[in-house]
Amino acid sequence: MGISWCPGCGLGHAIAYLLHGDIRNSFHSHWLGIPALLMIIYRIVDLIKQRIFDLKFAVLQPRV
Repeated sequence: MGISWCPGCGLGHAIAYLLHGDIRNSFHSHWLGIPALLMIIYRIVDLIKQRIFDLKFAVLQPRV
């Protein structure tokens, strides 16, 4: 088709390599793999913290 490199596929491979601990191949696949994984981890932690806060807030509010 004329497309020799897919940035989406490279990013997916980079994250997979990182999860296996292979930083060199990750960077070779796509240099944004490391920041992308950090953002994903940050978002997961943020969602968990929000969920815990919402549960604590729901327990503290009296039911009417």
